[in-house]
Amino acid sequence: MAGRMKLTNCNLLSILNSPDYSHLLSAFREKKVKKKDIIYLPNADENLMLIVKKGRVRVYLAFDHKEFTLSILEAGDIYSTHTRAFTQAVEDCELLVCGIENFGTIMVQYPIFTLTAINVLGDLLKNSITIINGLVFKEAHQRLAELFVQTAENKGKNTDEGILIELGLNNEQLAMLVGTSRQTVSIFLNDLYKSGILGKINRRIVLIRNIEYLKKIASDFN
Repeated sequence: MAGRMKLTNCNLLSILNSPDYSHLLSAFREKKVKKKDIIYLPNADENLMLIVKKGRVRVYLAFDHKEFTLSILEAGDIYSTHTRAFTQAVEDCELLVCGIENFGTIMVQYPIFTLTAINVLGDLLKNSITIINGLVFKEAHQRLAELFVQTAENKGKNTDEGILIELGLNNEQLAMLVGTSRQTVSIFLNDLYKSGILGKINRRIVLIRNIEYLKKIASDFN
């Protein structure tokens, strides 16, 4: 399970706001979406590219009353609407939307956009394979442990007490992220809090006091 599952380290929003590329903003229109609203359905009629300007967007698959999260997009991340996945606002969002043909023209003229798009597709494929691997070969508690470990490795902040990570997800959202029930998530996290492996700073931030313990859980197939 790929940590926060950020699709690319190259932030397109920062690129568009830079003096060299700010003129390209005119090719995009703004779209505001409320928390929990579905943004685009699978295989949407409009073939668009979207950049998250503010907030977070969940990309997920749905089948037989089950949902499997592929990624959580954050500010600066990019995605295409013409896929088999749903996109949903995790919180109130502002998006920059551009037609795929116009975006293709931008990619041809400015290679940095091409590089970022390739990174996005590669990371999404990696996330999808990781999800399938986890669902087939790992138990829910292992997938949760792996989520915390990879989030720490990708964007954790080292402190004297441990590693601070910002998930910004409630137990229901965490459950959807790893393909399990909210009750399973609650039980697992409560055990880790009671044992001191994790410390809860606030609703968004968690302190990992013993990441080696979580790594052992994530990799233990016995």
